[in-house]
Amino acid sequence: MSRTYGGRPAEDRAAERRQRLIDVGIDVVGRGGVAALGMRLVCREAGLSQKFFYESFPNLEALVHAVYQAALSKMEDAVAPSISAGDVRGGFDAAARLMQSDPRLCRILLIEPFADADLRRYVRESAPGIVRGALGDFVGGTEDDPLVRMRYSALLGAQISLFVEWTEGNLGADRDAFVDHATEVAKQLVGIGIGAGR
Repeated sequence: MSRTYGGRPAEDRAAERRQRLIDVGIDVVGRGGVAALGMRLVCREAGLSQKFFYESFPNLEALVHAVYQAALSKMEDAVAPSISAGDVRGGFDAAARLMQSDPRLCRILLIEPFADADLRRYVRESAPGIVRGALGDFVGGTEDDPLVRMRYSALLGAQISLFVEWTEGNLGADRDAFVDHATEVAKQLVGIGIGAGR
């Protein structure tokens, strides 16, 4: 039986502290990058002691991974309805809307994995799953096939460049035109028949 304090189980309070650390991590990494993240800063901003940091994470790298996963979950939640309906264009539109409304997610998901070597190693293994989750049955082959992984890398590279430029306001203000182009790029690079409304 877990101990309660103020009517709340210890597990709930620990989960809340962990989420506070992740929320601060999202803000710090999303604004200043992984290089700006420090344990003292995170604990101070979260209003927690280092003791509680170690309750949730063995080191700072583990927090960075959790920040990335939290940002990725936000993106997956945003695009899931469109992807479930087989509407790939709708998925790109949902991603564009989300990153436009919260540019921190763009930095965490698309910029920092190239700026931080540890995060890049962590993300590299998840990249095929991200593409397959976004494009589902449109993507053939297995993730162990080097040629398939090359296609994943080409697609991610192109989309990362497009979305970073879009989020920074360098590709104009017409979201529909941007989404149409991103969808066409996916079609060309993966070699699948994604229509404008697919």
